[in-house]
Amino acid sequence: MTSLEVYRSKFAESGLRVFERAVKESRRREQNYVSLGHVLLALATEDGGSFKHHLKKMRAALQLEPESAAAEVRLDKILEYSPKYDGPGVRIGPDAIGFFRRAMKMAKSNGREKIEAADLLTTVLQQAPIPYTGPERPAHG
Repeated sequence: MTSLEVYRSKFAESGLRVFERAVKESRRREQNYVSLGHVLLALATEDGGSFKHHLKKMRAALQLEPESAAAEVRLDKILEYSPKYDGPGVRIGPDAIGFFRRAMKMAKSNGREKIEAADLLTTVLQQAPIPYTGPERPAHG
């Protein structure tokens, strides 16, 4: 069994689509190294755009300005500088591995043994930083 097969066994159908799309995107870019950016790009196309919908909802709830440029365009720029792997096969980066571990915890907390796309989405939303909106913080001297 290849190393990717080990990952594939951790995903339910919807999560597997995201995982395989991330691997495919990494290969398409001739990077052969799946980073969190590849996973986020793959998640953005899953389930009819619910990822985009939830991000927009979160920005509104946090009273953040609407995005002036599409998130995919910025993510695409970031992916241009992602690490590359020149060996055989595809590597999964430590940022993606950590993300999948958090998503597995999410799945298990919901009584499932495999990661679904919803677990990936929830993990993203839980990890999103909430900006400080209180009074100016004192400078440390």
